[in-house]
Amino acid sequence: MTKVLRVLLVEDSDDDAQLLVFELRRHGYDVVSERVDTRAGMQQALARRVWDIIFCDYSMPQFNALEALATLKESQLDVPLVVVSGTIQEENAVMVLKAGAQDFLVKGRLTRLIPAVEREMQDVQTRRLHNNVEAEREDLTANLEAVSAELERFLYAAFHDLRAPLVTIKGFLGYLAEDLQANHQENIQRDIARISGAADKMDELLSGLLKLAKVGRVLHPMEDVVLPNLARQTVETLEPRLQAKKIAVTISPDLPTVYGDPLQLGQVLEELIENAANHIGGQPAPSIEIGIRKSGAQTAIFVKDNGPGIDPRYRNRIFNLFEKLDPTLEGPGIGLALAKRIVEAHGGKIWVESEGERKGATFLFTLPERRSEDT
Repeated sequence: MTKVLRVLLVEDSDDDAQLLVFELRRHGYDVVSERVDTRAGMQQALARRVWDIIFCDYSMPQFNALEALATLKESQLDVPLVVVSGTIQEENAVMVLKAGAQDFLVKGRLTRLIPAVEREMQDVQTRRLHNNVEAEREDLTANLEAVSAELERFLYAAFHDLRAPLVTIKGFLGYLAEDLQANHQENIQRDIARISGAADKMDELLSGLLKLAKVGRVLHPMEDVVLPNLARQTVETLEPRLQAKKIAVTISPDLPTVYGDPLQLGQVLEELIENAANHIGGQPAPSIEIGIRKSGAQTAIFVKDNGPGIDPRYRNRIFNLFEKLDPTLEGPGIGLALAKRIVEAHGGKIWVESEGERKGATFLFTLPERRSEDT
């Protein structure tokens, strides 16, 4: 089977270059070659094409092997370079090997050419495999450190927020015991209501944490998702709450078709719309707009409200687990963290923009666009 070999020849003699190519082809290589004899020519060739090996004359009128090795090093490419010279002194051979050359050959005596090529092809393959494994190891270490830090934050936040309803339940169980003994019926009903409310809050917290934990782990079929349809379905689901607050919602027909999990993407829209509805405040004409913003090749989907806005100091904090800028509002403070996790699991990013207080807030996120016929 013919082996393709892409050879860059740094050589001022076309005859010597052709002799190398002929010898390689004689041993079964399908050679793709280019000859250069200057630094600029070598730089252009390295930028223009991927090379398997470089053969370089030791000394040329405008260039030499040491300069070629420096040029290759500057390019940061992993390509073996073998010096080929008519005559080369021992100290010069040692010099080029120390500078990074893999080997040197003598012109006219090319018996070592093929073994050198085969050795370098094997070495570079082994080296690249090692580099890939090392890069993957570094990525895995970084990911483990990030997961460990996230888990620590998660456990701290979960302990803090789950402990509050437990304290309430324990406290009112004590009151309930006293009121039962004293037969204070009104107080008994109050105690039961407070215990029930704390239990409901804990159930809401645990349900939110379960949803958060499932993102990226529980897989649903990925498909093309027509966002205008998904947005309308989500708004219909939230219609009673939106009508109760007299919030008008507009949906742009220009929303794109994206590729993802429709259940989880619906969850993102639901969390962002609910968040806007919770914070929209006492506006005379509260409104939420769902649309797109184009910036170059990037398309971002946004959920915009005309509520009180967000102080710039809190724009990064609001995506943290259990983070609530207004502790009096309903909800456990998991929704935005959940939306962020889902968007990032889809390969997108999410952020918020606000011009300040009473200027409203705009939550934007990106998702990969992909249609079935292009898959």
